[in-house]
Amino acid sequence: MWRYYLIAALIVVAAGSVLFAHRLATNGWKLNAPPAASPPPPHPGPNAGFVTTPQPYFSGQGGWVLSALPGCFEQLSSIEGPSLALTFHVPPARERIIPGTSLHSGNCTVLVRDRDVWIYRGKDRVRVPPEARLYDTKDGLTLVYEHAGRTEVRIYRTSAPSP
Repeated sequence: MWRYYLIAALIVVAAGSVLFAHRLATNGWKLNAPPAASPPPPHPGPNAGFVTTPQPYFSGQGGWVLSALPGCFEQLSSIEGPSLALTFHVPPARERIIPGTSLHSGNCTVLVRDRDVWIYRGKDRVRVPPEARLYDTKDGLTLVYEHAGRTEVRIYRTSAPSP
């Protein structure tokens, strides 16, 4: 008895689907509706003070940004881990580049600030956010970036400044 009800229900659903599809096709109806409103503006995030760069220029921030500029810097080594475990990989304070210093490498200008580092190349700009420190060591330019209890230590070779 139940199988007859099931077969009847399937026949009704199939016939209804065919009729519905035929109506849509012949009357030109569409199932999608135009949007009712524009999307809301983005909320300010944790980087609200970061200046955006108009397209098609490059912008970004993070411990990796010097690696994103191969014409200016060549990454020689990188180590990342818990801050306590990397204490001996951080250069001594006497080798730190003084905040307010501008460095030139390739066609990039590096502005060393107290807690972060900005890199400019034409209209491109990238940033290593706080807590970032640059050191001038015998191995090269050393970036120490501390965040969320972790530390990244990256060593770079600089390029000759372009004329």
